[in-house]
Amino acid sequence: MLRRSETKEIAVWDKATRVFHWALVIMVAVCWVTSEAGGALFWTHLISGYGILLLVLFRIAWGIVGGRHARFTDFVRGRSAVIAHARQLLKLNPPRHIGHNPLGGWMIMALLSALLVMVITGLFAAHDGDAGPYAVLVSQSVADAISEIHETLFNLLLFLIALHVAGVLIDSLLGRENLVRALITGTKRVAIDNPEDDAPEPSRLRLAVALGLAVIGLALVISGGPG
Repeated sequence: MLRRSETKEIAVWDKATRVFHWALVIMVAVCWVTSEAGGALFWTHLISGYGILLLVLFRIAWGIVGGRHARFTDFVRGRSAVIAHARQLLKLNPPRHIGHNPLGGWMIMALLSALLVMVITGLFAAHDGDAGPYAVLVSQSVADAISEIHETLFNLLLFLIALHVAGVLIDSLLGRENLVRALITGTKRVAIDNPEDDAPEPSRLRLAVALGLAVIGLALVISGGPG
């Protein structure tokens, strides 16, 4: 293990990526706690669902215009890279990646996809008198069926989150670095002779574009509802 004097600290995760990550953790937790709630708490569930949709739309846009290690082109790798990383992981010697590793990259895509589909089904779901804003567009039997799908997807999401957390812990232990800390501070330590430099903070214009697209997408969903 390298001594601290043999390492340097570099910026990896931009502020928007870090805020997105922890805001999503909070929103998903709120959705989980209120998932079986009715009445006033159902509206908390609905609003947090809209919050998740806003965050997911932002992350999709940020994956295109965001910081160096937030862009999809930085961490979405082909099958050969994923298999190679998995083999090294089984040998307990995975190569280190400054951003997401190939397996972690596809886990991010799976989580975003599951969240997006979960929110969409929630819009059409109806259960025990509580209904999503689009449930009136389908029959009661269809709304009930979609509600079952919504609940199943949420269980799948919890499974994916558990895998994600396990992957972070394993990567932290094998790589001897605190990945949770990295997503708080935005920095990682690398060997002093590592050519990797600080990832520049994206411009405010890029942030405005990503936020604007996310807000427009959410507004279209809300305004497009019946009534």
